[in-house]
Amino acid sequence: MIEPCNKHCAYCFLEFTDVMSTENLFFGISQQEIGEIIQSVHHQVKQFSQNETILYENDAYESLLILLKGNVTTEMMSEDGQILVVEQLQAPSVLAPAALFSSESQIPVSVIAHSDCRVLLIPRDSTKQILAQNPIVLTNFLRILSNRVQFLSQKMKMLQFQSLRCKVAQHLLQLQRVQNSNSIKLLKTQQELSDIFGVARPSLARVIRELHNDGIIEAKGKQINIINLGALKKCLK
Repeated sequence: MIEPCNKHCAYCFLEFTDVMSTENLFFGISQQEIGEIIQSVHHQVKQFSQNETILYENDAYESLLILLKGNVTTEMMSEDGQILVVEQLQAPSVLAPAALFSSESQIPVSVIAHSDCRVLLIPRDSTKQILAQNPIVLTNFLRILSNRVQFLSQKMKMLQFQSLRCKVAQHLLQLQRVQNSNSIKLLKTQQELSDIFGVARPSLARVIRELHNDGIIEAKGKQINIINLGALKKCLK
């Protein structure tokens, strides 16, 4: 069995090898091997409280961050102070992997803890060592980067080329598929959705009200009843 780093290691990564075995970076690797990989390199586990900023936008990004516990959002702020939520991530998850090997090595977003979190930090050189010595981890890392590129491309397309009405309709249809019902419950507040869509909250409220008045949905707080599914789908065109 892998032993803790030392007797003073109160938040040792060994507590989370079961979690890490389900993370895409270590997919296909046993808990024992994960323990051996991490223990062979420099690493640190840090704890963050709810609403604490883990990293600020444009901070130097010198260690790969792996969220072991909790959930975070990654956010960008415009010059006029408007917040755009880029991603909402739950443990286990690799945070901003592309920034680690970029030419400037600065993180392009702020990372905010939305619950008490624990994060594993693996320095850049140690990450290189892991990738060089473990083909499975390397393949997983490249897959993560590719998936993030696709996600960000879709996000940019949504923000730049879709109307707010289309964005709301798309979100409602996604919930309808996931919840398998025309009577759906919003999982986020209007402010959280506004941040995700990159719009002001009154603008989002106006679109929801318009869909309600047009007889496409019936909105009662977080409860949304889809009255005319066909008309909602037409909003995507």
